[in-house]
Amino acid sequence: MRANRWNMQRAIRLKIENQDVKDTVEQYFKAYCFCIDKGTEMHTANKKKIHNATYFPLRKIYPTIPSALLQTIRDVACENLKAVKLKVKPIPKNKFIRYDRRTFSYKNGIVSLSTINGRRKFQISLPKFAERYNSWDSKAGTVTLRDGQLWLNIIFNKENQIKSPDTFIGIDRGINKIAVCSDNSFYNSKQLKSVKGRYQFLKAKLQSKGTKSAKIHLKHLSGRERRFVRDVNHVISKQIVKKPYDCFVLEDLKNIPRNKGRRFNRKLGGWSYFQLGNFVDYKSEELGKTTIKENPRHTSQMCSRCGHIERLNRKGSRFKCKKCGFELDADLNASRNIANLGISRFGRLNVIQPIVSVNQNEYKPDASPHSSEVGR
Repeated sequence: MRANRWNMQRAIRLKIENQDVKDTVEQYFKAYCFCIDKGTEMHTANKKKIHNATYFPLRKIYPTIPSALLQTIRDVACENLKAVKLKVKPIPKNKFIRYDRRTFSYKNGIVSLSTINGRRKFQISLPKFAERYNSWDSKAGTVTLRDGQLWLNIIFNKENQIKSPDTFIGIDRGINKIAVCSDNSFYNSKQLKSVKGRYQFLKAKLQSKGTKSAKIHLKHLSGRERRFVRDVNHVISKQIVKKPYDCFVLEDLKNIPRNKGRRFNRKLGGWSYFQLGNFVDYKSEELGKTTIKENPRHTSQMCSRCGHIERLNRKGSRFKCKKCGFELDADLNASRNIANLGISRFGRLNVIQPIVSVNQNEYKPDASPHSSEVGR
């Protein structure tokens, strides 16, 4: 089996306390705003032009900022100006510093950062789940100042081998079912919907009050809801990537239509499909597996047995082909079509052929497929 080399990146966020770093963040951010103002005034995001216009003035205004940090200030300002196409001033909500290999190092639990008062080293302790990253390479990081608290993000890198896939599994993500895999695995959303429903009810009551204490409680409640959903997605994605497949095929859901009414849009807004896809992506990467995304067009209307496409094939949660009479759960049928799209990309099989890992003739419409109830 042929393998490709791939550079993996992981970021770990930690709280730190260091007055020199905090003072550096304050000056760094002021210098960043100076570059943004100059780029906006000159209407350019060109690094050379902004460097010529800002470097020496900044050296006079902030003589203690290391030269390497001034260069990253210019680079970040140019990137952000380019991102907004010079239409607005890109001023971040929180103050920050971007560190590179010249201004940052991490080894054996010791972090070294460039500051306005010279190089500062201090001991940090990675959380238990991140201890495996100690053997990875780390040459960059960021520091963010938010509500008076410093946060250090360490970026770890490791070269990994990704196998050329031989076995494929399709994953259909939905609002009513979190995920359905082409190997007949169902991940139930009943508990998730129940918990999110309670959060939505409580948030609606707090929003109607509008008091200061209600807004504080609302903020805390929203954070708890996000953490709960994140935990559920971690559990599901971990179970999925442990399956004996080389390639996980997902739908590309970037352009989901939002013109199906307020109720549907509210459900769509609470759907964490993007986060689940990201978790499957990075967890599979660590195992030397790969994830690809395919256009989901017609996957819910196509028969995974004969390839016939017709809108009337699907009725609610049931799928019955008008041509060959093949019948099964609609989301399971879609997941098999998604897997076939991944197979066809690598030239293994024709799109309309069945998944080799699943005997579709064994599925009975009245049978209950394997289901996983996922929660905390």
